[in-house]
Amino acid sequence: MKVLLSKATLAMHEKEAKSQNVSIDEIVKRETLFSETQKSVEFKDEKIEGDKATLKVKNSYGSWETVPFVREDGSWKIDKAGYAEQMIKDIELQQNQVFDTPQSVDPLGTPSETPELQLDTPTTTPTGTPE
Repeated sequence: MKVLLSKATLAMHEKEAKSQNVSIDEIVKRETLFSETQKSVEFKDEKIEGDKATLKVKNSYGSWETVPFVREDGSWKIDKAGYAEQMIKDIELQQNQVFDTPQSVDPLGTPSETPELQLDTPTTTPTGTPE
């Protein structure tokens, strides 16, 4: 199975194996999409963009899963590391969109920060009566 993995994916698995004090073979076996007895793979929806590609494959549980690939030295390799990096970037982008200051557009079409809502609360005098 290791022969099918990209260099970056192997490096990622090596780090994981070292941190868990197990062999890289154990990590690869644990992370595989297919069972050891599986002889064929059902696939669909091949998409190629330069040296990157995705393919939907039916995993050992019967579910469709998108598998990322990268072309290395003329061969297509499974790119779990690239997939993990993209997921992290997507999550960071979503978090930035959620936590960034909302913007509104004025009639001229220029973005501006949304003004904070200020509530008028009565102030009290030293005697405790509202002004």
